[in-house]
Amino acid sequence: MAKKVVVASFALVIIACLFSGCKKFEKVGHLQDPGIVLTFDDDRIDNWYNYLPLLDSANVRATFYICKYNRFTPEQKRKLNEIKNHGHEIAFHSLNHYNMQDYVYKNKHTIDDLMRCEIEAGLKMMNQDGYYPTTFAYPYGAHNGLFDKILMRYFKSVRALNGTQDFSKSVVPTQHNDVLYGLGIDKSSNRRDQDVISILQSAKNNNGCVVFVAHDINSGSKYSVTLHRLQEIFKFVKENNLKYYTAAEISE
Repeated sequence: MAKKVVVASFALVIIACLFSGCKKFEKVGHLQDPGIVLTFDDDRIDNWYNYLPLLDSANVRATFYICKYNRFTPEQKRKLNEIKNHGHEIAFHSLNHYNMQDYVYKNKHTIDDLMRCEIEAGLKMMNQDGYYPTTFAYPYGAHNGLFDKILMRYFKSVRALNGTQDFSKSVVPTQHNDVLYGLGIDKSSNRRDQDVISILQSAKNNNGCVVFVAHDINSGSKYSVTLHRLQEIFKFVKENNLKYYTAAEISE
């Protein structure tokens, strides 16, 4: 008898949510749409700020993984705040951008040292300025299962790099992710434009979300994504009705 009461009560909750516009159920439906998470790493604040009009023109909402916040000038902090105000996610990329595996296993620091100096110290600085990052990207993509587990005490998800030829590893569900494997699209990746478009098509076909990794935009360095490539991505997203997500959104 008790089980019947519980089932009936749960059914009533579901019905109530459907008729009252329960946000929880609405959110699940929204995040089922295929899409893209466009991420940028490091401290290229001036470059990103200069290209805000380009991102705005395509209705992009990107994720910026920030490192070296202790070295930002007041002007760079102002620009970062404007980037945030344009709807982009401000995420975390460690304080000093050390290779975290080297920091522990080669330089003989403890994992507690790593968390205190590279994670907690940086988060404290950002928190003091009103930033509360909930997602993390590994410097150089250097991660392991132990680091992943520990960092999940601080963040909803961590992002490593897809260093394989299996591009599908970078297409993930649109919800409940904890470890992401971003696919590099900078010139240093040596990927062809057709490879980038192909994985976008895969995300659409599989109702998933592709995670891309870049650094700066059109700077000429090897760690830069070209305007042509970004425009091709924007064009595909628009023509195929994909959605722009932040890393935090697909980590819920």
